[in-house]
Amino acid sequence: MKNVVICCSLEDENIELIKTLKGNPLLENAKLHFVHIFEIHVYTSDFSPYIFPSEDKYPEIEKATKEILSGVAKEVCTADELKNSQIENYFAYSPKQKISDYLTEVDADLVIVASKQKHGIEGLFSSSFTDHLVKYSACDIHVLRPPRS
Repeated sequence: MKNVVICCSLEDENIELIKTLKGNPLLENAKLHFVHIFEIHVYTSDFSPYIFPSEDKYPEIEKATKEILSGVAKEVCTADELKNSQIENYFAYSPKQKISDYLTEVDADLVIVASKQKHGIEGLFSSSFTDHLVKYSACDIHVLRPPRS
């Protein structure tokens, strides 16, 4: 059985793109890993650093995230695929590094990511999560792109 990692952002646009995977042959005979990684931000002030989210918020955030991802998994997976799926939520200073480590850890055969079409100044910089996976993923990658408007 192959391992397919589905990188899930919690943004509505990305969730809708991931839902389009329902019935996709890429998911057949696979263990599906629905993964979301929260980026930990450190802000500095004159007196002390501030870390967001703080560790005391992790359980609350993790519970809410797993509820959202469970709903996504139910919409994407058949009953058999749902039995072979798992939902993971991580907190990391570098989500790009964490996903790279996770792909190696689970010996992923494929990673699926929904891209955000950046426009204007944002689109000039090549530092997105999807770009990172395209360049450095240890396995095949399938990029879901939003429909052209």
